[in-house]
Amino acid sequence: MLKIKAPCSSANVGPGFDCLGIAFNIYNEFCFEPSDKTQYVGFAERHCNDNNMVYKAYKTTMESLAKPVLPLKISFNGQVPNARGLGSSSTCIVAGVAAAYELAGIQYTKNDVAYMSALIEGHPDNVTPCVYGGFTNSVMVADGEKEMLLAENFPVHESFNFYALIPDFALSTKQSRDMLPKSFSLTTAKKNLANVTLLVRAFERGDGKLLSFASEDWLHQPYRGGIIPGFFDIKSKAMQAGANAAFLSGAGPTMLVVSQNEIKDQLDEVVSGQQASWQVKQIKIDYNGLVVTKD
Repeated sequence: MLKIKAPCSSANVGPGFDCLGIAFNIYNEFCFEPSDKTQYVGFAERHCNDNNMVYKAYKTTMESLAKPVLPLKISFNGQVPNARGLGSSSTCIVAGVAAAYELAGIQYTKNDVAYMSALIEGHPDNVTPCVYGGFTNSVMVADGEKEMLLAENFPVHESFNFYALIPDFALSTKQSRDMLPKSFSLTTAKKNLANVTLLVRAFERGDGKLLSFASEDWLHQPYRGGIIPGFFDIKSKAMQAGANAAFLSGAGPTMLVVSQNEIKDQLDEVVSGQQASWQVKQIKIDYNGLVVTKD
Protein backbone atom coordinates (compact mmCIF):
# COMPACT_ATOMS: atom_id res chain seq x y z
CA MET A 1 0.00 0.00 0.00
CA LEU A 2 1.20 3.47 -0.90
CA LYS A 3 0.37 6.24 1.59
CA ILE A 4 0.67 9.93 0.78
CA LYS A 5 0.23 12.82 3.20
CA ALA A 6 -0.07 16.34 1.78
CA PRO A 7 -0.38 19.59 3.76
CA CYS A 8 -2.76 22.41 3.05
CA SER A 9 -1.36 25.64 1.69
CA SER A 10 -2.18 29.32 1.79
CA ALA A 11 -1.32 30.97 -1.52
CA ASN A 12 -0.75 34.57 -2.60
CA VAL A 13 0.31 35.62 0.94
CA GLY A 14 -0.68 39.26 0.71
CA PRO A 15 0.98 40.81 -2.37
CA GLY A 16 2.49 37.55 -3.70
CA PHE A 17 -0.24 36.90 -6.25
CA ASP A 18 0.13 33.47 -7.90
CA CYS A 19 3.71 33.03 -6.65
CA LEU A 20 3.98 32.96 -2.81
CA GLY A 21 2.60 30.16 -0.66
CA ILE A 22 2.94 28.67 2.83
CA ALA A 23 2.25 25.07 3.87
CA PHE A 24 0.40 24.50 7.16
CA ASN A 25 -0.35 21.57 9.45
CA ILE A 26 -3.78 20.64 8.13
CA TYR A 27 -3.51 17.50 6.01
CA ASN A 28 -5.21 15.33 3.45
CA GLU A 29 -4.13 11.69 3.42
CA PHE A 30 -4.41 9.24 0.53
CA CYS A 31 -3.84 5.51 0.11
CA PHE A 32 -3.27 3.75 -3.21
CA GLU A 33 -3.65 -0.01 -3.69
CA PRO A 34 -3.72 -2.20 -6.80
CA SER A 35 -7.23 -3.26 -7.76
CA ASP A 36 -9.08 -5.02 -10.54
CA LYS A 37 -11.13 -1.85 -11.08
CA THR A 38 -10.81 1.77 -10.03
CA GLN A 39 -12.44 2.37 -6.66
CA TYR A 40 -12.90 5.49 -4.53
CA VAL A 41 -13.17 5.26 -0.75
CA GLY A 42 -13.83 8.16 1.60
CA PHE A 43 -14.63 10.69 -1.12
CA ALA A 44 -17.91 12.56 -1.47
CA GLU A 45 -20.26 10.75 -3.84
CA ARG A 46 -19.82 13.40 -6.54
CA HIS A 47 -16.09 12.62 -6.65
CA CYS A 48 -16.44 8.85 -6.99
CA ASN A 49 -15.87 8.72 -10.73
CA ASP A 50 -13.07 9.17 -13.25
CA ASN A 51 -13.33 12.96 -12.91
CA ASN A 52 -11.87 12.54 -9.43
CA MET A 53 -8.98 15.02 -9.22
CA VAL A 54 -6.59 12.51 -7.66
CA TYR A 55 -7.27 9.93 -10.36
CA LYS A 56 -7.01 12.49 -13.19
CA ALA A 57 -3.62 13.68 -11.90
CA TYR A 58 -2.45 10.07 -11.60
CA LYS A 59 -3.70 9.27 -15.12
CA THR A 60 -2.20 12.40 -16.70
CA THR A 61 1.19 11.73 -15.11
CA MET A 62 1.24 8.05 -16.10
CA GLU A 63 0.41 8.99 -19.68
CA SER A 64 3.19 11.60 -19.69
CA LEU A 65 5.59 8.88 -18.54
CA ALA A 66 4.32 6.50 -21.23
CA LYS A 67 3.25 4.02 -18.56
CA PRO A 68 0.02 1.98 -18.45
CA VAL A 69 -2.79 3.50 -16.38
CA LEU A 70 -3.61 0.60 -14.08
CA PRO A 71 -6.78 0.55 -11.95
CA LEU A 72 -6.38 1.50 -8.31
CA LYS A 73 -8.28 1.62 -5.07
CA ILE A 74 -7.85 5.22 -3.88
CA SER A 75 -8.76 5.95 -0.27
CA PHE A 76 -9.08 9.45 1.15
CA ASN A 77 -9.06 10.90 4.66
CA GLY A 78 -9.41 14.66 4.49
CA GLN A 79 -8.96 17.47 6.98
CA VAL A 80 -8.46 20.32 4.50
CA PRO A 81 -11.79 22.10 3.90
CA ASN A 82 -12.90 22.11 0.28
CA ALA A 83 -13.20 25.33 -1.77
CA ARG A 84 -12.03 27.52 1.11
CA GLY A 85 -8.71 28.83 -0.21
CA LEU A 86 -6.49 26.32 1.59
CA GLY A 87 -5.28 24.31 -1.38
CA SER A 88 -7.50 21.24 -1.07
CA SER A 89 -7.36 20.68 -4.84
CA SER A 90 -3.58 20.97 -4.77
CA THR A 91 -3.29 18.18 -2.21
CA CYS A 92 -5.31 15.94 -4.54
CA ILE A 93 -3.22 16.81 -7.59
CA VAL A 94 0.09 16.42 -5.75
CA ALA A 95 -1.00 13.06 -4.34
CA GLY A 96 -2.07 11.77 -7.75
CA VAL A 97 1.17 12.90 -9.39
CA ALA A 98 3.37 11.46 -6.63
CA ALA A 99 1.47 8.16 -6.74
CA ALA A 100 2.07 7.91 -10.49
CA TYR A 101 5.81 8.42 -10.11
CA GLU A 102 5.95 5.83 -7.34
CA LEU A 103 3.85 3.25 -9.18
CA ALA A 104 5.74 3.84 -12.42
CA GLY A 105 8.85 2.69 -10.56
CA ILE A 106 11.13 5.46 -11.76
CA GLN A 107 13.38 7.83 -9.84
CA TYR A 108 11.95 11.29 -9.30
CA THR A 109 12.48 14.45 -7.29
CA LYS A 110 10.14 16.79 -5.47
CA ASN A 111 10.69 19.25 -8.29
CA ASP A 112 9.35 16.64 -10.74
CA VAL A 113 6.18 16.33 -8.65
CA ALA A 114 5.80 20.09 -8.20
CA TYR A 115 6.39 20.75 -11.91
CA MET A 116 3.82 18.22 -13.13
CA SER A 117 1.36 19.34 -10.46
CA ALA A 118 1.75 22.98 -11.55
CA LEU A 119 1.08 22.01 -15.17
CA ILE A 120 -2.14 20.30 -14.10
CA GLU A 121 -3.20 22.99 -11.62
CA GLY A 122 -2.33 25.85 -13.97
CA HIS A 123 -0.19 27.78 -11.48
CA PRO A 124 2.43 26.74 -8.91
CA ASP A 125 1.70 28.87 -5.83
CA ASN A 126 -0.33 26.19 -3.99
CA VAL A 127 1.33 23.01 -5.19
CA THR A 128 4.90 24.13 -4.46
CA PRO A 129 4.48 24.59 -0.67
CA CYS A 130 2.37 21.43 -0.62
CA VAL A 131 5.30 19.50 -2.10
CA TYR A 132 8.24 21.25 -0.42
CA GLY A 133 6.70 22.56 2.80
CA GLY A 134 7.47 25.93 4.36
CA PHE A 135 7.24 29.38 2.79
CA THR A 136 7.89 29.25 -0.95
CA ASN A 137 8.11 31.42 -4.01
CA SER A 138 7.67 29.67 -7.35
CA VAL A 139 7.27 30.45 -11.03
CA MET A 140 7.12 28.56 -14.30
CA VAL A 141 9.72 29.84 -16.77
CA ALA A 142 10.70 29.07 -20.37
CA ASP A 143 13.60 26.65 -20.82
CA GLY A 144 14.15 26.40 -24.55
CA GLU A 145 11.02 24.82 -25.99
CA LYS A 146 9.89 23.53 -22.60
CA GLU A 147 8.98 25.03 -19.24
CA MET A 148 10.67 24.51 -15.92
CA LEU A 149 9.64 25.27 -12.35
CA LEU A 150 11.82 27.53 -10.25
CA ALA A 151 11.08 27.28 -6.52
CA GLU A 152 12.78 28.71 -3.46
CA ASN A 153 12.12 28.36 0.27
CA PHE A 154 12.37 31.33 2.61
CA PRO A 155 12.63 31.37 6.42
CA VAL A 156 9.84 32.54 8.69
CA HIS A 157 10.75 33.94 12.10
CA GLU A 158 9.50 31.84 15.01
CA SER A 159 7.87 34.86 16.65
CA PHE A 160 4.96 34.83 14.20
CA ASN A 161 1.70 33.06 15.03
CA PHE A 162 -0.71 32.09 12.25
CA TYR A 163 -4.49 31.85 12.40
CA ALA A 164 -6.83 30.55 9.70
CA LEU A 165 -10.27 32.16 9.79
CA ILE A 166 -12.43 29.64 7.94
CA PRO A 167 -16.06 30.51 7.07
CA ASP A 168 -18.93 28.08 6.61
CA PHE A 169 -19.39 29.06 2.97
CA ALA A 170 -17.35 28.03 -0.06
CA LEU A 171 -15.97 30.05 -2.95
CA SER A 172 -14.69 28.50 -6.16
CA THR A 173 -11.34 29.67 -7.51
CA LYS A 174 -12.97 30.36 -10.87
CA GLN A 175 -15.65 32.57 -9.33
CA SER A 176 -13.02 34.44 -7.35
CA ARG A 177 -10.68 34.81 -10.33
CA ASP A 178 -13.50 36.12 -12.52
CA MET A 179 -13.67 39.17 -10.25
CA LEU A 180 -10.19 40.34 -11.22
CA PRO A 181 -9.48 43.07 -13.78
CA LYS A 182 -7.81 42.04 -17.02
CA SER A 183 -5.07 44.67 -16.66
CA PHE A 184 -3.46 46.92 -14.06
CA SER A 185 -1.59 50.19 -14.11
CA LEU A 186 2.20 50.25 -13.94
CA THR A 187 1.97 52.04 -10.58
CA THR A 188 -0.18 49.25 -9.11
CA ALA A 189 2.19 46.56 -10.37
CA LYS A 190 5.21 48.37 -8.91
CA LYS A 191 3.59 48.69 -5.49
CA ASN A 192 2.90 44.97 -5.34
CA LEU A 193 6.38 44.06 -6.55
CA ALA A 194 7.97 46.23 -3.88
CA ASN A 195 5.83 44.70 -1.16
CA VAL A 196 6.69 41.11 -2.10
CA THR A 197 10.37 41.62 -1.35
CA LEU A 198 9.60 43.56 1.83
CA LEU A 199 7.22 40.84 3.01
CA VAL A 200 9.86 38.14 2.53
CA ARG A 201 12.32 40.21 4.57
CA ALA A 202 9.72 40.94 7.28
CA PHE A 203 9.03 37.23 7.75
CA GLU A 204 12.75 36.48 7.87
CA ARG A 205 13.60 39.19 10.41
CA GLY A 206 10.53 38.84 12.60
CA ASP A 207 9.66 42.46 11.84
CA GLY A 208 5.97 42.77 12.61
CA LYS A 209 5.75 46.47 11.79
CA LEU A 210 7.29 45.96 8.36
CA LEU A 211 4.96 43.01 7.76
CA SER A 212 1.95 45.26 8.42
CA PHE A 213 2.97 47.52 5.54
CA ALA A 214 4.35 44.80 3.25
CA SER A 215 1.27 42.55 3.41
CA GLU A 216 -0.90 45.08 1.55
CA ASP A 217 -2.02 44.02 -1.91
CA TRP A 218 -3.62 45.88 -4.81
CA LEU A 219 -3.95 43.08 -7.40
CA HIS A 220 -6.66 40.80 -6.07
CA GLN A 221 -7.91 41.48 -2.54
CA PRO A 222 -9.70 44.79 -3.27
CA TYR A 223 -11.82 42.92 -5.82
CA ARG A 224 -12.25 39.53 -4.15
CA GLY A 225 -12.94 41.07 -0.77
CA GLY A 226 -16.16 42.53 -2.10
CA ILE A 227 -17.71 39.10 -2.69
CA ILE A 228 -16.68 37.70 0.71
CA PRO A 229 -19.16 38.82 3.37
CA GLY A 230 -17.33 40.41 6.30
CA PHE A 231 -13.85 40.42 4.73
CA PHE A 232 -13.03 44.11 5.12
CA ASP A 233 -14.65 44.36 8.54
CA ILE A 234 -12.79 41.30 9.85
CA LYS A 235 -9.50 42.55 8.42
CA SER A 236 -9.87 45.93 10.11
CA LYS A 237 -10.90 44.48 13.46
CA ALA A 238 -8.16 41.82 13.38
CA MET A 239 -5.56 44.56 12.98
CA GLN A 240 -7.11 46.46 15.88
CA ALA A 241 -6.95 43.25 17.95
CA GLY A 242 -3.18 43.05 17.54
CA ALA A 243 -2.58 41.34 14.20
CA ASN A 244 0.46 42.28 12.15
CA ALA A 245 -1.27 41.23 8.94
CA ALA A 246 -4.61 39.91 7.71
CA PHE A 247 -5.24 38.84 4.13
CA LEU A 248 -7.04 36.31 1.97
CA SER A 249 -5.78 32.76 1.89
CA GLY A 250 -5.49 31.90 -1.77
CA ALA A 251 -8.61 32.96 -3.61
CA GLY A 252 -10.57 32.97 -0.33
CA PRO A 253 -12.88 32.92 1.44
CA THR A 254 -10.56 31.78 4.28
CA MET A 255 -8.49 34.59 5.77
CA LEU A 256 -4.98 34.23 7.16
CA VAL A 257 -4.04 36.34 10.18
CA VAL A 258 -0.44 36.75 11.32
CA SER A 259 0.49 38.11 14.73
CA GLN A 260 3.41 38.19 17.11
CA ASN A 261 0.84 38.17 19.91
CA GLU A 262 -1.43 35.32 20.99
CA ILE A 263 -4.78 36.68 19.79
CA LYS A 264 -7.04 33.67 19.24
CA ASP A 265 -9.55 34.81 21.86
CA GLN A 266 -9.70 38.28 20.31
CA LEU A 267 -10.20 36.78 16.85
CA ASP A 268 -12.97 34.54 18.16
CA GLU A 269 -14.69 37.70 19.34
CA VAL A 270 -14.09 39.46 16.01
CA VAL A 271 -15.76 36.73 13.95
CA SER A 272 -18.58 36.16 16.43
CA GLY A 273 -20.17 39.38 15.27
CA GLN A 274 -20.34 38.33 11.64
CA GLN A 275 -23.48 37.16 9.86
CA ALA A 276 -21.77 34.00 8.61
CA SER A 277 -20.19 31.45 10.92
CA TRP A 278 -16.36 31.59 11.04
CA GLN A 279 -13.98 29.17 12.74
CA VAL A 280 -10.70 30.49 14.10
CA LYS A 281 -8.00 27.84 13.93
CA GLN A 282 -4.44 28.42 15.12
CA ILE A 283 -2.10 26.70 12.69
CA LYS A 284 1.63 26.05 12.37
CA ILE A 285 3.87 25.99 9.33
CA ASP A 286 4.50 22.52 7.94
CA TYR A 287 8.14 22.16 6.90
CA ASN A 288 7.96 18.59 5.58
CA GLY A 289 5.64 19.03 2.63
CA LEU A 290 4.71 15.88 0.72
CA VAL A 291 5.35 12.67 2.66
CA VAL A 292 5.26 9.29 0.86
CA THR A 293 5.41 5.98 2.72
CA LYS A 294 5.00 2.35 1.66
CA ASP A 295 3.61 -0.56 3.67
